[in-house]
Amino acid sequence: MKRNLRSLITLSMIAGSLVLTSCGDSKKDKKDSSTHDGHEMHQEAEGMDHTKETEKSMVEFKNDTVEQAYKHYLSIKTALVESDHVAVKEAAGKLVDVYGEKARTNEIALRAKRFLDVSNIEEQRDIFSSLTKAMEPVLKEAISSGKIYKQFCPMAFGGRGDYWYSDSEQIRNPYFGDKMLKCGRVEETIM
Repeated sequence: MKRNLRSLITLSMIAGSLVLTSCGDSKKDKKDSSTHDGHEMHQEAEGMDHTKETEKSMVEFKNDTVEQAYKHYLSIKTALVESDHVAVKEAAGKLVDVYGEKARTNEIALRAKRFLDVSNIEEQRDIFSSLTKAMEPVLKEAISSGKIYKQFCPMAFGGRGDYWYSDSEQIRNPYFGDKMLKCGRVEETIM
């Protein structure tokens, strides 16, 4: 009996610690942020207005193509945050157009084209993950001033976690939208 009680208590403590360190959408937790592995984690507080403007980093790039690509990437991210599959397609089309004739061979444009045939928001979020991976070397090589925030959500894709880029330190999670709007942390600042 004592062993069963001890096992039950141990399991309860483990489950409790998992709940506290994840970014679950708890209605009882009105705290705006918590700590996870030494990094700041954000969570949406109930009733908060997440449409208000945040301070955005003004970024300049060494060439106009990358600047335009980043602008449309951010539009895709914002549309995913808002779970607007139509706006995702529109922004992706503009991203493809940035590359013109090179769109047939450019990794970013090829990944952006995949959005054009998909209306399911979850499939679009999958494509966004792939697009983010293609953007990384381009952004790091072409930035000339300003900051880009590489952000991470540990809960994305069944706990595998994934990244995205933002022009603001404020977390707006494209992988969950309103479900876990502020779930994530800044992993790196690219300057």
